Amino acid sequence: MKKKTLLIVIISIIIVLLIAGGVFAYLFLATDMFKTDKELFAKYTASMISDKSDSDAITILENYFNKKQNTAYANKGEFSAYIQNLENNTDESIQTIINAINIANNTNITFNGKIDNTNKQVEENIQINYTDTVNFPFTYKQDGDIYGIKIDSITPNYVAIENNNLKELFRKLGATDVSQIPDRIEPQEIESIKFTDEEKAHLLNVYVQPIFNGISEEKFSKIENTDGSINYNLTLTKQELKNILIQTLQTLSTDTMMINKINNIIVEVYQDETMNISSEDIQGLIDNLSETTTDDSNITISVNRKADSTNKISISSEGTTLEFTKTQTKSNISYNLDMSGTNENNISVQIAFSGLDTNIITENYSVAIDITGEMAGSINLEYSFNNTVTFDNSITIDAIPQATTAVLNNYPVEQVQPFIEQLGMAIEQLNSNQMTQIGYPRDMVNPMVMWFTAPSILRQLELFDRAQETQNIMEEADKEFDEFTANSQVFIDEVLANSVNEI
Repeated sequence: MKKKTLLIVIISIIIVLLIAGGVFAYLFLATDMFKTDKELFAKYTASMISDKSDSDAITILENYFNKKQNTAYANKGEFSAYIQNLENNTDESIQTIINAINIANNTNITFNGKIDNTNKQVEENIQINYTDTVNFPFTYKQDGDIYGIKIDSITPNYVAIENNNLKELFRKLGATDVSQIPDRIEPQEIESIKFTDEEKAHLLNVYVQPIFNGISEEKFSKIENTDGSINYNLTLTKQELKNILIQTLQTLSTDTMMINKINNIIVEVYQDETMNISSEDIQGLIDNLSETTTDDSNITISVNRKADSTNKISISSEGTTLEFTKTQTKSNISYNLDMSGTNENNISVQIAFSGLDTNIITENYSVAIDITGEMAGSINLEYSFNNTVTFDNSITIDAIPQATTAVLNNYPVEQVQPFIEQLGMAIEQLNSNQMTQIGYPRDMVNPMVMWFTAPSILRQLELFDRAQETQNIMEEADKEFDEFTANSQVFIDEVLANSVNEI
């Protein structure tokens, strides 16, 4: 049942992507003159994904990544994270967490090395930096199918595995079920996801045209902004969007060509002939969707055009907006994806390449997350990765030293398991000593763990703070009730005493 559900979700995603990419590209290429808001929306949405500048950007990036596969290069970069601390909070109970976050913010990973993908050779010097004087360096090396690491502070030799007969290797490492582990890991290119001209024409005629033609003209609008840009909008209710999806699935349920196409993709991805979908599965999804109730809120897709350039598209609903922006010059390309909302967490993803017309290219990737909290306000998380690639035909990489490299595949289980245990204990002891040197709580393992667990920890602290506040209120209420009861008893005693005296 779970497999069926997963496959149905995959179907929905594939269909939406196919329709979204095909409808606008078709209208942009097939129509010479655009006059209505509907046609203008189609034109400028198409230009966002298929105009010449974007085609140039795609070509430039493809050339760059192909060059990385075919030309040796040197690289140098860093990965770091920043977690905003709890503002204006002096509670002693969370000072340990605050100190741990400070140490995590000062921790980073640096690397430099050489890569030759053509000959399957890599050499990277990697270092985890806790302070200026406390760090954890190691060397990673690939030589063909051999992948190894060397930690000089523990052993002068490489410990490696071979990308062959992996089932047996995992058995040696203690795994009991290796049925899902391949004997060899290979880069996978999904051939079945490529569409033939016949399949593209089929999508256009059977799905794209009927759906787009079925959207009424009044759903489209044009808004001129004060900065001179123009927004071309499509606004649909959630019910209308659900109806479009149901219509698409109804067509798919009797479309043998597309069902076979989707099944080919699923089988190739999961390497399992039993994982496929049928017309009955699709009909089941249609039934579930039909029973789902929707509210009256709208979903708006907006394309922004300014100075003959279309570089922004956004989707908004109920105060939440997802916005995609691209920026391109001769040698620089950047893409931003931002999600923001009035009552939700905000996420921003940025990808940028600079120097693409030179032999020295800089890659920058960053993710920023704002988590809304009541105790600490907004908790900001930032993750940053940068890498400078220098192409150089003179680069050479030494082969991994076979005489001093322990390839675990070649040893019996009686030697592999004790060795791995000893290596793990040595790394754990080294980490423990370094955590003591930098004053990091040993029960929190390592500052890098804080990079990813801090949001959960901070949220738990917030919940604890709420619970503590509630408990304090209840204790105060109990105290006041006790005082009221005591005062009442004194009052009653005085009244009774006075009554007795009067009698």
